[in-house]
Amino acid sequence: MDDPQNINGPNPPEESVDPGAGHEPAPPTELIAASVTLQGPSEDGRTPIAGHEDAATRRRSFRHNLFLLLTLTLSAFILTSWILVRVDAPFGIFSTGPQEIVRAQLRALDRGELRPAYDMFSPRYRGQVSFDTWHELFVTHWRMFHADVVRAETPAYSGPGVTLEIYLHGADDKDYRARFTLIRTDGRWWIDDVHWTQEPEASDFSRT
Repeated sequence: MDDPQNINGPNPPEESVDPGAGHEPAPPTELIAASVTLQGPSEDGRTPIAGHEDAATRRRSFRHNLFLLLTLTLSAFILTSWILVRVDAPFGIFSTGPQEIVRAQLRALDRGELRPAYDMFSPRYRGQVSFDTWHELFVTHWRMFHADVVRAETPAYSGPGVTLEIYLHGADDKDYRARFTLIRTDGRWWIDDVHWTQEPEASDFSRT
């Protein structure tokens, strides 16, 4: 009779040696690293989309500033040309000598540059009329001095001097005639005297 203690029982089922049985496969390490590289922020904390938007904003700002600079440059050029044409046209482009001095003073008066305009007078004139007196005269009659040049007569030479008459239209909508007397000393022309008079209106001629 067999010993009941030595009876071999049924063998237990062997466990599967496949460690992946019953579990989903883990993603490869390379895919995880690639995902982190594509979606993660850059070193400065901005995502690639944010960096692209910043670059587009900088380009728009640059184009706006460039357009504004070109606009201001063109406006300054037009303004300068307009000021020069107002005074220069009646004298001609290549005018020199006494006409150049008269043109320079009228341009300075139109810009309100009183000291440079005063310095174009001869020493004799400046000795008789001080700058303060001349400045007060300009302030009192600034509408007359701030004028458009209409035309200029041909210079009339008389000995060492020359007389030049200029017709202007003032900011007060009145017409004026300025008679400049110039002399040449020390190798240059000076305004030795000037008289501004208001031209009679057309209606005044009809009443005479």
